Amino acid sequence: MKKGMFLLTAVTALLLGFLIALIIRRAEAPGTFTVYGRRETVLPEPVYTEWDRGKMDINTASETELTDLPEIGPALAGRIVSYREENGPFEAPEGLLEVSGIGEKTLAALLPYITVAEGD
Repeated sequence: MKKGMFLLTAVTALLLGFLIALIIRRAEAPGTFTVYGRRETVLPEPVYTEWDRGKMDINTASETELTDLPEIGPALAGRIVSYREENGPFEAPEGLLEVSGIGEKTLAALLPYITVAEGD
């Protein structure tokens, strides 16, 4: 009887360990994985880069297109378009500083991905 109880306890412990490991593994955030006990994160590539799609013209981009830029959500994209409609086209990318919600840090994150086309 003791041998059977020991075997049952061992199998139960193994199954419990397996379930705990499975739960922990699934608890990792998307884009995160564990390598040799260290948690690593894979960051997505930016949508707009100079070398593959060109810079986005902030004077012609729609609200939806603007949300593809880093740091720009739907509300901020709407404020950019509203500002552009009320005040005319931006003369330079730095003109975004006039839009409520865009400061120096946000502008610095955007500059690699935005432009103002000549003649706008």
